[in-house]
This record gives sequence, structure tokens and C-alpha cells, in this order.
Amino acid sequence: MVKHMAKAILRTAKLKTLGNIASSLSHNYRTRKTPNADPNRSHENLHDMSTAREVSEGIKSRIPAKHRADAVLAVEYFIGASPEYFKTIDDPKGEKYFALARKWLVERHGAENVISTSVHLDETSPHLIAYVVPLDEKGTLNAKQFLGGKQVLSRMQTDFHLSAGAPCGFSLSMLSVRCSLLADCVVSGRSRSPHNSLKDTDVS
Repeated sequence: MVKHMAKAILRTAKLKTLGNIASSLSHNYRTRKTPNADPNRSHENLHDMSTAREVSEGIKSRIPAKHRADAVLAVEYFIGASPEYFKTIDDPKGEKYFALARKWLVERHGAENVISTSVHLDETSPHLIAYVVPLDEKGTLNAKQFLGGKQVLSRMQTDFHLSAGAPCGFSLSMLSVRCSLLADCVVSGRSRSPHNSLKDTDVS
């Protein structure tokens, strides 16, 4: 595999309410205005579920009837790379990279909990968005097991690199990992995407 200096990007957002999920999905499916996306290219985006409603219902179907009121209901993963990866490597739409990333998500969470993935091709650089219900081995909502603290995030960083980054030529030192809590989808009257949330902890 040819090495390069492009940066791999892995971000997560904890979605704690159905409203958070709905707002994220409206961005993902372009059902609201998305300034950083080209509306003439939105038809190029790839979704394994055709509508936001399908994804929402899929998430709800995995949420246990009994759970903590403050539990994280879903995790949104944003997986991308700096623009030069798509311009200089023989993977212009990220097909190889995103396939490996999705396989990593399934191995990490279980296929039944990876509800949906999308690939956006209408922005500056392609990226993958995934919606995951963070159930542990006991069937309990437990985002802390997957995203709780710097040690956990550091281990996630290494695992992602070995599974998806290294096979595509990324260096571990060029991997940026951030985890955020989406407390409010609207800031100063402007809708925010979870992967642009303010409360980021960078462990790279």
C-alpha cells in the first residue's frame, strides 16, 4: 500500500434525544438546507436506507423499552479524510476506505446495531455517516463502553487505524479522532450538524 500524507478523520456525536436524531437525519438526507452541500450533486449520495424515517424507525426498534432517561440513544459516526486522499489515491469516491470503515463498525457494534450508513459525495470531500445504537453485550444502552474517556477513545483510534486506515495508506499519526455530545442542534439560530458540534475532545 502506497503511503501518503492525507489525514484520516473519525468523529462521533452522541445523540441523546429523538429530536437530536431527527435533526441529524434531516442533514444527512438533505431534507433541510445544507449550505456546505451542492444541491446539484445530492443525487450522487449513497444511502443504504432510502429515507430518514426508515433510519429513525430502525433506531427506535433497537432501543430497549427500559433505559435511563439520560442515555445516549444513538451514535453518529463521521468517517472521512482530507481532500488530498481522494485526489491523489486510486480511491476517488472512497469506496475501499468506506467499505473497510463499515466493516470495522459492524465488528465493533454488531451488524444489528449499525442501523444505516450513507456516503456523501455532494460536499468538498466524500465522507461516510453511520447511525449506531450503542448496545453492550447485555443489551443495555451503554455509550460509555464505546466512547467513555480518553483511554477508550485512544483504543478506538488504534483499532480504526489497523482496520481501515492502514490498509488505505494512512499513518496513525495522521488520524484525527473527536468525540462530541450533541446537546443542542441549533446554535444562534443556525442548525448544526453533529460532526461540527462545539464540545470536541481531540485525542489524536
